[in-house]
Amino acid sequence: MLSFIKSKQACTGCGACQAVCPTECITLDIDEEGFWYPNAGSACIDCGRCEEVCPIVNRVPVDDTKQYCVAGRHNNTDVWLASTSGGAFSAICQAFENPAIAIFGAKHLDKSNVIHDFVTNINDIDCFRKSKYSQSNMSGNYCSIRRFLEEGRRVIFSGTPCQVAGVRNFLNKDYDNLLCIDLICHGVGSPGIFDKYINYLEGANDSEVVSFEFRSKRIVKGLLNQNITRTRFVDGRILENKNDIFYQAFIQALILRPSCGECIFAKTDRVGDLTIGDLNNMQAFLPESDKCVNYSTIIVNTEKGDTIMKKLNEYMDLYPVDLDAIAKYNSALISSTQMNQKRADLFVDLRHGYPINEVLEKYITEVS
Repeated sequence: MLSFIKSKQACTGCGACQAVCPTECITLDIDEEGFWYPNAGSACIDCGRCEEVCPIVNRVPVDDTKQYCVAGRHNNTDVWLASTSGGAFSAICQAFENPAIAIFGAKHLDKSNVIHDFVTNINDIDCFRKSKYSQSNMSGNYCSIRRFLEEGRRVIFSGTPCQVAGVRNFLNKDYDNLLCIDLICHGVGSPGIFDKYINYLEGANDSEVVSFEFRSKRIVKGLLNQNITRTRFVDGRILENKNDIFYQAFIQALILRPSCGECIFAKTDRVGDLTIGDLNNMQAFLPESDKCVNYSTIIVNTEKGDTIMKKLNEYMDLYPVDLDAIAKYNSALISSTQMNQKRADLFVDLRHGYPINEVLEKYITEVS
């Protein structure tokens, strides 16, 4: 670990320290829980730049613009179906659209690795849609963001609050042509555990996994089920599971990064220009709404975000909602996720070599 990080569990793994290092001596190494942490090599010159950009050590100042909040659903059904919630990310990209644009988001690099990447055509953003519950690797993105901004491109960066804070600290200035979107974040799952789980699925089904989708929408008995995992295999089979054990372990805070249990960004003062997430308990806000649909929460945090919001009604059906009420039904907006008391035991079992499926099944609480 880098010397200025007082405790390992405080590190979010955003990678800003690695990106800013002038001697490229910082590596992100995988620990026994499957998360990466920074370590400095012998080429370190003690310049202190890694400490300067660390969003845990140096907090990002937040805008004092009066916040407001809406619920929204994309008015294009195909876009809505391709999204986890209401399609807010897609609509924001459309509202921000420009011939010279670069859009950064999390995507599946392959069957088990999630990375941040960029596209320069809005028609290519499908890879960034839908939630990914394995932490994304940010390597290479920081310098690309700065390069595009200096070239005058309009840039959208979407990520977890700690990633957004890392980007802002790395850039060290507020670019007019940058729009940051942070997520209402439950936490990030272990990339190492996800890789083990994909390997288990391949062995159990005797076929290579082509893709894994965490939350696929299905209408079941007149109600929307938005928590079905969808695994596609190379032999053409598709496995759908409403009680997937990796997803349940994630939701039940068994495999989250340690820093997620004491997240400093889980508060209404946000680091993004816009904040997006699920609209939980939809009927409390939109009692007349069709139960076969779902909506996004969109929080406006800055004047830049407000400018985009004023264009969103072209792409979304929008409804004003109360921010305090949103926090009531989505606690991740205002407080960090409480770690499962059985988390440590789970990782002990994994270190002892027990099969990943047996360990996850042992510790998750059964879902009816």
